[in-house]
Amino acid sequence: MSGVLSKTLSQGNTIIRQFLAARSPLCQEVAGFKVKSRLKLRCRCCYFIRVDGRLHVECNENPRHKAREVFDVKKLW
Repeated sequence: MSGVLSKTLSQGNTIIRQFLAARSPLCQEVAGFKVKSRLKLRCRCCYFIRVDGRLHVECNENPRHKAREVFDVKKLW
């Protein structure tokens, strides 16, 4: 009887461990824009684009190269 009981407890522990285990996210996180006062092209695939009056750097090969210009309040006046 103790063998059956220990087997049942061990199966319960594995089920609990599966629920408590850290899972990897299903989607990959993408880096956001870096905010910089001076923008530059970091590789041959980077290019400048103007969005809502701000200068942005976009890159098709490496999304970590994305950057945007600092929001300047003085330009609004």
